[in-house]
Amino acid sequence: PGTGKTTLARIVAQDVGCGHGDLIEIDAATHTGIDAMRAVQDVLEHKPIGGGVRAMLVDECHALSKSAFQSLLKVLEEPPAYAFWLLCTTEPARVPAAVVTRCVRVDLKPVAQPVLVELIERVASAEKIRLGEDASRIVGMCAKEAGGSPRQALVNLAMCAGAKNA
Repeated sequence: PGTGKTTLARIVAQDVGCGHGDLIEIDAATHTGIDAMRAVQDVLEHKPIGGGVRAMLVDECHALSKSAFQSLLKVLEEPPAYAFWLLCTTEPARVPAAVVTRCVRVDLKPVAQPVLVELIERVASAEKIRLGEDASRIVGMCAKEAGGSPRQALVNLAMCAGAKNA
């Protein structure tokens, strides 16, 4: 969690030519059933206006029901030329093998602590966050406690900045 899966999927969608309005994001933790996946597939039947690319980003896809996953098999194997599927999960073992074999898998690893320190310092500077004379120690602790997650590192920075300003 927090390593940038959804952000990376959005970047991939943009890189394959998907305009902002043609990226459809589905939260599978909320929309777990077959009806939700059928509704998404119905959208795919229509080319994007202007003939571009459409991308379907299914976040937390491990939460989909068995029948929802089964409904995706054909469209994942033979998508229209203008369509891309982006499936994100924090629990890859819960994604059925029949789905995994139809996908290109990219595993994101936790981000190294020195990289998180650099990120925190860059954001703190850009946002004009002053952490005082203990800044180096605070930044180091924010990075260490993030456990490899850039998102958590920035949350930690925000908490420290809020405490400093309180």
